[in-house]
Amino acid sequence: MTMSCVLALEENPKEVYLETTSLLLKLVDNIINNPTNPKYRSIRLDNPTVVNKLLSAVGAMECLFQMGFEEADDSLVLPPTVSIENLKLLRNEISARRSGYGKGAESRTAAQDLHKQIPQQPFLQRVRNDFAAVLRCEDKALQCKARALIPVRDLEIAAERSMRSLQKAVKSGQNKESDVDIQELVLLELLFWFKNSFFSWVDSPECSKCNGPTKFVGHRIIPDNGKQSYRNEMYVCELCQAQTLFPRYSDPEKLLETRRGRCGEWANCFMLMCRSLGWDTRCVVDETDHLWTEVYSGIRGRWLHCDPCENVCDAPLMYEAGWGKQLSYVMAYSRDEVQDVTWRYSSQHDRVLERRTACSEAELLATMMELRTARQRCLSAARRTHLTRRLLGELVEFLTPRQPTDNERKGRSSGSLAWRLARGEAGAEVHPQFVWKPTASEVAAGSLRVQYSCVLDRYVRVFGQEEIAGWQNGAFLVNSVFRKEEKDWKMAYLARRGVLPDNSNAKENRPSENGLLQIRHCPSSVTEGCKEGSVTWRFDTAGSSMVVRDVRVVCSTWQYGTGCVQLKMCGADSCCVVIAGGSVFETSDFHGCSQLELTAHLTKGEGDNAWQHAQLFRQETSNHEDYALDITLTLKKM
Repeated sequence: MTMSCVLALEENPKEVYLETTSLLLKLVDNIINNPTNPKYRSIRLDNPTVVNKLLSAVGAMECLFQMGFEEADDSLVLPPTVSIENLKLLRNEISARRSGYGKGAESRTAAQDLHKQIPQQPFLQRVRNDFAAVLRCEDKALQCKARALIPVRDLEIAAERSMRSLQKAVKSGQNKESDVDIQELVLLELLFWFKNSFFSWVDSPECSKCNGPTKFVGHRIIPDNGKQSYRNEMYVCELCQAQTLFPRYSDPEKLLETRRGRCGEWANCFMLMCRSLGWDTRCVVDETDHLWTEVYSGIRGRWLHCDPCENVCDAPLMYEAGWGKQLSYVMAYSRDEVQDVTWRYSSQHDRVLERRTACSEAELLATMMELRTARQRCLSAARRTHLTRRLLGELVEFLTPRQPTDNERKGRSSGSLAWRLARGEAGAEVHPQFVWKPTASEVAAGSLRVQYSCVLDRYVRVFGQEEIAGWQNGAFLVNSVFRKEEKDWKMAYLARRGVLPDNSNAKENRPSENGLLQIRHCPSSVTEGCKEGSVTWRFDTAGSSMVVRDVRVVCSTWQYGTGCVQLKMCGADSCCVVIAGGSVFETSDFHGCSQLELTAHLTKGEGDNAWQHAQLFRQETSNHEDYALDITLTLKKM
């Protein structure tokens, strides 16, 4: 009777089966031909060949243990007492099954009977494939290559600066959270750097001939390129009609070179970056077409959701509450385990269960248990215990759904507005109505000074020693405005954002984030500009025993043609126009006021690009020193 581990090998795809059995036969032959040489009796678990071709294949590790290999610290070792005859017996079985592979129904039937409790539905096969794919990030040489590209010291310095600010906030009572983890702060800096400096988003590539806009027309099979890209998208230029190929790469090593793509590329490359820093990391795959990562926080004792496309950390409900996704299966994959994490990303568990029809819950659980057991078999007992305890804590977390925060109700930011609207993920704009109030240090300084960098997308309180990320998070009111970063012109600015025409119901074929062609409802023409946009910042000194003495504003704007940017400041019963364009504006008209509002109106412009003809805070992306907005309220006692 054929050994079960040899039959299990045949559960792999044909290419994987042939490659795995070839490697196993080579390992056994080396031992048989060199029985006293210890070199052939040890298999290092960090060897790229072992990681990519053995650990990921069904049945391979079982065969090694059947041969007699035993666990060591970082390797598998075959004791000298193991019988060579037993090795020959197993070798002959593998060789015989390999010779007859695919020649008759019997060879497939035996393997299928062995695992008949786990039918191979397309979804479950994707789970197996994705679980194997993440092992690519365990290649030590590749991790070193990735780490060399990360400005680690710069990120650490920025994180240390943030830690000092947080510690001061805790001491002053402004922040109740006393546990500050430097790894978490470095993670936040890594997310920001990855999105703003390292990786680029691609809705559709520029024409390779004239750099014009292109339109997706379909997929193309290119055998010579198949080993690097898992799918090739074809685009046609709207100007010169030339064709442009956009390969969708999944290999993180290739992505270190291309540094562009959609969520699949972003998640794969970002996971490699996190693993290169030694963090426990998972690749998270949402079956409704999105990918992101999770990083384990030791100080919090839980996994942190990290979306590099959005530069967002720990906001797992944003896909359901903000993007409007109808979630079904959300699976997380790491080097040690596969886990169904759908429940972390939904507050509507009952509705999610109704949509889970790809397989039965028992089949999914059996598949996960099988894959976990096979992957963890070569781990130490201590490591397996740690993983079990961590898993139990995670399962307890899933039992209690929580409600989304305002931050999780925001729509998607990655991709053009037209692309997001077409996917139905633009969401409803929800803003926190932030009010700038003087802190104790600002009261002591007699000045409330706020600066904003559009390049870094951060506010800085000069006297308050505080930074706020995200231009919306420092605004009181926002109406149809978004932040635009031009990769080609290397400029960043705020501009009017777009709206969907009421009568738009056309259908268009579009590639998804992971490259699959899908039919989605979308407008036949969507622009990124509407007729008017505005942003308001509010300042309130009430409660601080201080009032405004005078005001100083420096604000950069850019206008083209008839485009118009108008700044107005109001307080009490009076308003005045603020001179912008980078000039210094000073006034004492609001002497004695306790509340002020500065509002920027973006209007007019001509043609299809009218939205772009009125820009606020325009800056070169290489300028990390200057601030596009600088507001100073000089204060005095009431």
